Amino acid sequence: MNILIAAWHLKDFNVGLGRYTRGLLSGLGEVGQENQYEIVTPEKINGLPPHHNITYRTVRIPFFKRRVWEQIAPLLCGTHDVLHLPYDSCVALKRGKLIVTIHDVKPLLFQTGRTRPHAIERLLMPDRRTTIDHVVTISEASRRDIIRHLGFPDDRITVVYPGVDLDRFHPRNDAEQTSAPKSRPYILCVGGADPTKNVETLIDAFGLLPQPLQTTYDLVFAGDFRRREDIRNRIAKAGIGQHVLFSGIVSDERLIDLYQHATVFVFPSRYEGFGLPVLEAMACGCPVICSNASSLPEVAGEAALLRDPEDVEGFAEEMKRVLMDGGLRQRLRERGLSQAAKFPWSRTAHETIAVYRHVLTQTYG
Repeated sequence: MNILIAAWHLKDFNVGLGRYTRGLLSGLGEVGQENQYEIVTPEKINGLPPHHNITYRTVRIPFFKRRVWEQIAPLLCGTHDVLHLPYDSCVALKRGKLIVTIHDVKPLLFQTGRTRPHAIERLLMPDRRTTIDHVVTISEASRRDIIRHLGFPDDRITVVYPGVDLDRFHPRNDAEQTSAPKSRPYILCVGGADPTKNVETLIDAFGLLPQPLQTTYDLVFAGDFRRREDIRNRIAKAGIGQHVLFSGIVSDERLIDLYQHATVFVFPSRYEGFGLPVLEAMACGCPVICSNASSLPEVAGEAALLRDPEDVEGFAEEMKRVLMDGGLRQRLRERGLSQAAKFPWSRTAHETIAVYRHVLTQTYG
């Protein structure tokens, strides 16, 4: 098979779509030896791993952003059996079959500042269901949402779980550390400005911890919180400002260090298409507490402590248990390592290739 993948987000290594695209390509390069993959990007990207079955092509279209680029760039590439858009979009003209990865329907459920579909799509493709041959999604929770809110039939949606880069996200010895651990123990959360990350619950829960724990542990947030002045005000009102730290957006190596040295990782999100930070933390040997919303029970399995995202007292109780019980931390660590090992990118690649094969045998009306 000749597969064309339009990888607009490949350059965005620190966001979910970029991590997904990069991980998928690494898996396809490892296990998809019988196929040829052409990856088209809007600009040259350095540092991509070489694979004999993957070629990279840069198509620059000046003055136009993604919605126009993705309509034109695939047409400038060679013939292919399948065009795969590894993010939620569509093209008006296609060669071969069209597969789209729809990660979630968050824009329809929450006010995220995005609209879907875009005006260009509405103009060129009034009903995307007649153009998209098959949808890949990343959890059973997202599959149910896509059926309910977008109207795609169940037999044209396949769940393929993303993976975690187990060669990089793993417990490290002292020689592998890229920075010294913090001098104080800390609770870690990876999030950002998106309100669905629900960091308010974690802040309020931290404020309920017994005073000896509050004064012993810091609360560290990784991500871009510059637009969340309300969060800083909430922290100040709770009187915990001296124990809350913001690291900003960090490199993968720094993120691994943060997972590595955290006493516990807490993720109270209200909605996730998948929830990769949960797996990354587990892969690094960090105990996890997360919400029981949307896809997170699928990702966490039996390896994390789960609570309702609005249950502030419940999150406080689980944090107290983990911080005070070394045996519980060790059990969560061991379960987490086993759970993360179930999600290599090679599995994602094998299952995605199976979708490619399936779609080529189908006739869609």
